[in-house]
Amino acid sequence: MALHHLCCCAARFHVMILRMKSIPFLTATLAFLGLVLLSGTASAQDSGTVASAFQVARPAVKPELQTKVVSVYGTGSASAIDKWYVIFYDPSVASHGRAVLVENGKISKTYVANGGATYSKDLTFDPSRITSEAPALSAAQTYATKHKITYDSLHALLKETALNKPFRWRVELLHDGHTRGFVYVNALDDTVAAYESPAAKKKSSSSSDSDDFGDGVKSTFLGIGGDLQEFFTGERTVDK
Repeated sequence: MALHHLCCCAARFHVMILRMKSIPFLTATLAFLGLVLLSGTASAQDSGTVASAFQVARPAVKPELQTKVVSVYGTGSASAIDKWYVIFYDPSVASHGRAVLVENGKISKTYVANGGATYSKDLTFDPSRITSEAPALSAAQTYATKHKITYDSLHALLKETALNKPFRWRVELLHDGHTRGFVYVNALDDTVAAYESPAAKKKSSSSSDSDDFGDGVKSTFLGIGGDLQEFFTGERTVDK
């Protein structure tokens, strides 16, 4: 009887030891898995940002051109961009522009940006100035909500339009593929500068700045439209 009791105590003690050993191991394992999941989630979130798109696109051009961006154009849902078109200044091609399409965290295609204009080195910007598009999209969303503008997708363009002019995002709001207007957001402080309705009627007191921006990007929008068409169809009729 005493031997049986001793054996039971020994067995319980063994189980207790195993549990004591397994708890730290299990805790460490769960912590590690949690870090992996968080890291994967963070990577998935970061892969769609304009900053990550710049980093992915840079190897497509020579090192000395990687800090000379003519424009960046993104398309996506109302909450996030999933495709980025980055145009770098490249004097080796006729238009002085080389476009890089980035999606899913990698380069999908590169091509010469034939937008019908010759891009200027003086109107390029260093992509390190912009770390995220999220504040600009949030500002545009806040403006849209306040003014009851519904939208389900957007296009975002960032470029220098002229020397000594405000550096701004132009966020186009769309619903079922139809434009609901453009919100201009200052790139450096993420404040809304102006709004332009689909009918080109200015809704902001800074309409003169909006006019300058609109004139400056008109050919760029046409060029990008043509570039997108050429990308997927091999033909170009949009800007001809």
